[in-house]
Amino acid sequence: MNFTNSPFEPMMKQPTYYRVPEVALAAPEGTACHGCPYWRGIACVSCYRELLKTPSGGR
Repeated sequence: MNFTNSPFEPMMKQPTYYRVPEVALAAPEGTACHGCPYWRGIACVSCYRELLKTPSGGR
């Protein structure tokens, strides 16, 4: 049963198919990103590991 005369209605009734995203490979050895848990296939603009470190010195 159609509710409208839209040609897209049969397409909208079809079930959606979830596609699992591909897992990015590990960062190459010898780079600053090697072993980083934030590696997503491209280097960060600013290193998240460096930003999340607790500041040293001071009090």
